[in-house]
Amino acid sequence: MATRMDDEMVHDYRYVPEDFMKHLMSTLGIIIVLVLVLAGLFGVPEKQPLTIKSYATQNPVAFEAMATRDLNGQGRIANYGPPYNNGTGNVESGLQKLSGIWHPINAEQDFILHPLSMAATINPQISPALRAFESASRAQQILWANNYEAALLAHGQVVNGKVVVPPGNYGPVPALMNATLQLGKSGLMSGALIRNPNVVTRFNNQNYQLFLQGDPLHQAAAPLQLKGEQWGIIHSAVPGYPGAWWMTIPTWIYQWPWVANSPAADAIALSIGFIIWLILALTPWIPGWNRVPRYLGVYKLIWKDFYHRPPTEAPTGKSETQTRGIS
Repeated sequence: MATRMDDEMVHDYRYVPEDFMKHLMSTLGIIIVLVLVLAGLFGVPEKQPLTIKSYATQNPVAFEAMATRDLNGQGRIANYGPPYNNGTGNVESGLQKLSGIWHPINAEQDFILHPLSMAATINPQISPALRAFESASRAQQILWANNYEAALLAHGQVVNGKVVVPPGNYGPVPALMNATLQLGKSGLMSGALIRNPNVVTRFNNQNYQLFLQGDPLHQAAAPLQLKGEQWGIIHSAVPGYPGAWWMTIPTWIYQWPWVANSPAADAIALSIGFIIWLILALTPWIPGWNRVPRYLGVYKLIWKDFYHRPPTEAPTGKSETQTRGIS
């Protein structure tokens, strides 16, 4: 004897001819037309990008301070750690150390000295300062850079398009930093950073993307509520448009004090997310946990018409002579 569900599956529905490819392609066509029309009317919700040229032009003192930290090894990427170098500034766990250095970056050379050496081929006035800096010991280079950075932060100002500081023991660093600033303002810094003859395309965007890591990106993100402590990833960079709301739960994990204040915040948050995913994936095989859906009874709300029907009510059957089939 068939159950009520079996009876309804058999008798309450009939097969009809359908062309699912036609529905799929027509739906896709409608969506494409809507996207093109809406994009033409409202444009693309993108914020003006933060570029090296714009940052150097608008924040010359901060730009030179950032570049100086690349010289003394205290910049965000200069002291990052794996996968870029042997720094310790952003090492979160032993796993990060085990991953090794697979995108090697020497910020002093790759971000500052190499671009300046390229610029020196068209502006020979840069060459003496470059030679003086490169011929000095590493301890002397760091001393010059530290002194200049401190002077910038305390007294740096722009005069006639150049950053000036009170006299001090800076060596050739002021000349190098002003040359770096002019290179950034010209827009040529971007090209110098991505130029890489060791790759097939001769261009590598890695250095360009990492050059502004640290204060420039944080300063740009804070007013837009995009920093980590501001639940940033779920906010949109363009007001009035939705953000990545589906990232609310991962972002919420980052707000837990013991996660947010940990030096291994990313590793902890990713581990918690993986454990949650694993529990959900293995739900059918976890004793007790696999009974939770039945105990909650949510399925009865979804199929309420079926479960609220009086048990004595007979299913609505179709005539046995009704034609069924698929064509």
